[in-house]
Amino acid sequence: MANETRLYGIPASPGFGIGQAFIYRKNLPVIKRQVVDNANKEIARFHNALNNARLEIAELRDMIAGRLGRDEAELWTAQLMMLEDVTVIEATADRIREKKQDAASAFQETISQVAETIESSSNQYLKERVADIRDISWRVIKHIQSVDPSVLHKLPRNSVVVSHDLSAADTALMSARNISGFITEVGGKTSHTAIVARSLEIPAVVGIKGVLQQPLPGTTIIVDGTRGVVILDPLPQTLESYQQELKEYQKHISDLKGLRKSKPVTLDGRRIELSANIELPEEIPSVKSHGAKGIGLFRTEYLFLTSSQLPGEEEQFNIYKKVAEKIAPDPVIIRTFDLGGDKINGHGFSPEANPFLGWRAIRFCLDRPEIFRAQLRAILRASAFGPVKIMLPMICCLEEITQTKALLDSIRRELDEKQIAYDRNCQLGVMIETPAAALTSDILAREVDFFSIGSNDLTQYTLAVDRVNEKVAKLYDPFNPAVLKLIKQTIDSGHRSGIWVGLCGEMCADPLAVPLLLGLGLDEFSMNAVSVPEVKRMILKLRMEDCRNIAAEAMEAKSALEARTILSKFVLNIFPDLALICALE
Repeated sequence: MANETRLYGIPASPGFGIGQAFIYRKNLPVIKRQVVDNANKEIARFHNALNNARLEIAELRDMIAGRLGRDEAELWTAQLMMLEDVTVIEATADRIREKKQDAASAFQETISQVAETIESSSNQYLKERVADIRDISWRVIKHIQSVDPSVLHKLPRNSVVVSHDLSAADTALMSARNISGFITEVGGKTSHTAIVARSLEIPAVVGIKGVLQQPLPGTTIIVDGTRGVVILDPLPQTLESYQQELKEYQKHISDLKGLRKSKPVTLDGRRIELSANIELPEEIPSVKSHGAKGIGLFRTEYLFLTSSQLPGEEEQFNIYKKVAEKIAPDPVIIRTFDLGGDKINGHGFSPEANPFLGWRAIRFCLDRPEIFRAQLRAILRASAFGPVKIMLPMICCLEEITQTKALLDSIRRELDEKQIAYDRNCQLGVMIETPAAALTSDILAREVDFFSIGSNDLTQYTLAVDRVNEKVAKLYDPFNPAVLKLIKQTIDSGHRSGIWVGLCGEMCADPLAVPLLLGLGLDEFSMNAVSVPEVKRMILKLRMEDCRNIAAEAMEAKSALEARTILSKFVLNIFPDLALICALE
């Protein structure tokens, strides 16, 4: 190529990788539907393939446990459980028995129905589970057909893997010693593939549609997993620049790792709680390895979205208990189902024209008390095994809190009658993510134990901006004066009532926001675990008096740009290495 080519995707795993393109196309078995004479024999063949697939995944789990620890290997325990799905197994056996169909095509058709249902969902998190489902299907079918697949752990050194999609298992097989990074045409930040890549510290950019149509053989590729940029055939000056940035990044990461056990305390002695947001229990190892103090937001929607049936109390209890035990003695804040018309298409629920303003979150839960009760019971029971707190999403009025508290009182009486253990001091908090909640935070604060500001939705609802709508996304800015005033009002209201106030949202990890939020008096920052070390580094070099002064100045700004400019000058004076991150748009 005469000139370098830049492609843009989703930054799935941070870091920089430079290497030669390696095109990976999974050798999927060719399946032709066939009629079999002996259905029982074919069913036995199917079950034998299931067993072999289980053994293979168990070996992979043990390999990951040896490299990264047992907690990191929990993902493959979840995959083993998927191979035990009675509904899928019985549906496959029924196809073989009733249609005299061969095992491979019967299993493929059964799995395809599951995958198609998930792919038709509007929920991105759910869509990102499809790669795991297809990987399991592929493993079982190759054992039915006795196919020996190619493997990724024998790649040439310094390879950049380019593929349509990669499963978590594919990623795990990549040797961090050999792989410089990977690129896929599909995928997202919360996929298991992305989680494993971050654990293995493999730079990755996903969601680059059509990348396989580029002339890739022999091409040098730069993978910028921090910004979501891929550069094909970089110019000499670009290559030199990234090689230098890679050295600086590696040193920076090494320095940050040295802070893992440091306590986040400002220069003048103010201790700040740094917690992590998680989607899945499998992310707990990342929480610990990055030095987060517990979990400030455990999103529970995946329980609802990844099952063909509504999750029962016992299923939820076992998961919450496991998380509580692994995080103890640090706390875990479990957010009750934040479900709406954009997520619950299925299970007998209909999609809504405007789900973000519709029947969702606490509204849905209070209208479906049988679902809400089961979750609250499960959370309370789990509180006997570690510090667990309950958090309610999308609160708009006091009545939503009082109704929930009445339901909790009823559940506590039931548990007491049955002598089931739970933490009698289990805290109840609410998310402040609507202007209504922020404006009445003085009233709400008297009824709860803590606030957690959901900056993403608070910004969206305050500015009436759909942040995923490219036509108006430029208007979405948490530094808008209206949003900042609501954040300050919420923190002040909470402190006047003697409760602590946290913030969970992308704003927490923004270097410009750290001194601002400290200056406004925020008690807890909760963010993606990967961002914790950088925020901790900043806290260790800041003084509360300076933060209060700069926050007061920013609060007088007449626009988001003015606020950003004020904060940028302050941050860059102390942290000049953040110049690229703090660049104003």
